[in-house]
Amino acid sequence: MYTWCDLTKQLPFAINIDELRRELDQLKDDSWLEHYDVTLSRGWKSIPLVSKNGEASGPESQRAAPYEEMKRTEICADLPAFSSLLDSFRCPQGRVRITRLDPGSGIDKHRDIGHEVANLAFRKVRLHIPIETNSGVYFWVDGEKIKMDTGRLYYVNFSKLHYVMNDGDSPRYHLVMDLGVNGWLSNFFPPTSLKDRVEMAFYRLTLPAFWYLRRKKVVWTTKFWQHYNGSWLQRTRQRYFSKS
Repeated sequence: MYTWCDLTKQLPFAINIDELRRELDQLKDDSWLEHYDVTLSRGWKSIPLVSKNGEASGPESQRAAPYEEMKRTEICADLPAFSSLLDSFRCPQGRVRITRLDPGSGIDKHRDIGHEVANLAFRKVRLHIPIETNSGVYFWVDGEKIKMDTGRLYYVNFSKLHYVMNDGDSPRYHLVMDLGVNGWLSNFFPPTSLKDRVEMAFYRLTLPAFWYLRRKKVVWTTKFWQHYNGSWLQRTRQRYFSKS
């Protein structure tokens, strides 16, 4: 199963990158929200266009949520070129953001899992349209280096290990859309072979179990340290087995 692909040639409409850039220039600096997971990224900000209940501020405006809870924000209503582009995608729409990655910043290694999953096997994808970028911006996905060009539409399997770096001297701006794969959207993806379909079925069966065990590990590890810190067991270890 492919890790990424360029879907631009299959689209039945053109992406007017010049109009998107003009509206991008209108956005105020104070509209950008820091990513809610500060341990994951440095200099990664976003402006929500479609969010839970149409919220445009706070951490919930950036988090993924069930598609039926998603609404366009007031910011999106003031951006006709972006709104028109979203109207062109005749498929379920989840979270949609304009993301900004500042020069010298990056997004650390991680996988998008659980409710954040972006994998064709789960009929949920996260598509990117670069609006402004530079030669120092790269994705690394599953060990493969990917260079994205402006004005094109990309699918990436973000359930695989990935990270991003902006080593250039200007910000990177992407439109990032979480979309549900229906009959209309599936027409733009390369045909799947029998091997691809078997692999996707394997993902659907195994990955949720892996995610569940991972969440449990985090929960139990957190509980252990909460009880251990300041306990008699910690004091005993420090008294008799402390490192000299």
